[in-house]
Amino acid sequence: MKKMMKNQNIKSLYRMTNYFLLVGLIFALMAGSAYCVALSISPTISLEEGELKLDRLKMAVACEFFGIDTKLMLDYRQRGFHPEDIITALFFSRDSQRPINLIFFLRRGEEDWTKVAALLGLPPNAHGMQWALTRGKGKKVGLRRRLAPEGNIFISFISDYYKIEIDRLWLYTERGFTLNDILLAVNLGANRGISFELLLRDRERGLDWSMILKQRSVKEEKLFLPFKSEKKYKNKPAIK
Repeated sequence: MKKMMKNQNIKSLYRMTNYFLLVGLIFALMAGSAYCVALSISPTISLEEGELKLDRLKMAVACEFFGIDTKLMLDYRQRGFHPEDIITALFFSRDSQRPINLIFFLRRGEEDWTKVAALLGLPPNAHGMQWALTRGKGKKVGLRRRLAPEGNIFISFISDYYKIEIDRLWLYTERGFTLNDILLAVNLGANRGISFELLLRDRERGLDWSMILKQRSVKEEKLFLPFKSEKKYKNKPAIK
């Protein structure tokens, strides 16, 4: 009898362990969803190729906006920083007038960009790191939990560069769209004169990007063609 109870306890413990491992995996996937590259771009584009093309698009529009050389972006990308991190550092460098090397040095030593902003003396809500919990005069600021600070800043960057009201973009992050899908929709829409919201509705219906492009008679390579905006950041970051 004792042996049977012992076996049952072992099985129960095993099931509980598996349950917590599964829950942990789900939360890990949710936390990384904003940077997920599994975009269902096309059956002919591998995950690695899709990631590379997305990186190039992000770096191209960032260079256009900040007026910097692509070599700078590539250098920090090769050091392991995501384009979203590099864009955040460029904003912080300009705002604080501190060299971008110092910004990244501080980032290496801190858990997230919110703490880096505090060290630089920047406001807690610099470039949308946080969001308004309520609107109007009694507006309070709180953390947007779906995205990390650099994700919020990247949405702010898209809003600035493509001249789209940020609330329209937040709507789609709250509905679970990745930053990558939002960028591709906004960029393609700007290039082709199509509402990005229509493109995201197609994605929501389960269409991959190759199907969306085919419906609109757009060549696949046009998906990653950087849109050249007239909007530039007010001053260049402190590079040296």
